[in-house]
Amino acid sequence: MKTYDLNKLIEFSQGKPLKKHFLNSKGFHSALICLKKGVEIPPHPEDYAVYLMVLEGKGIFTDINGKHILTKNQGIYIKKDEIRGINAEEDLIVLGTQDMSKQN
Repeated sequence: MKTYDLNKLIEFSQGKPLKKHFLNSKGFHSALICLKKGVEIPPHPEDYAVYLMVLEGKGIFTDINGKHILTKNQGIYIKKDEIRGINAEEDLIVLGTQDMSKQN
């Protein structure tokens, strides 16, 4: 068993999101994503599915169905090859778990 203290990974940059991978497994990867208020990850497609869960803050998450405001303890699942984007309305800490399996 291995434990992870995500508090040690929290770090913000004024002009860009910071993504810190901390768990790499055969079928999935987990990362902590920190965005300062006003920082955006523009909508874009990715070749993996992902579950994004807000740990702190508030943001607008974009997927194929539009825009969704998410706050602490709320999450969104986005399928492989679908667009995804994040715009931080407050300082935002997000846990991202990428599904790296062949069947997304």
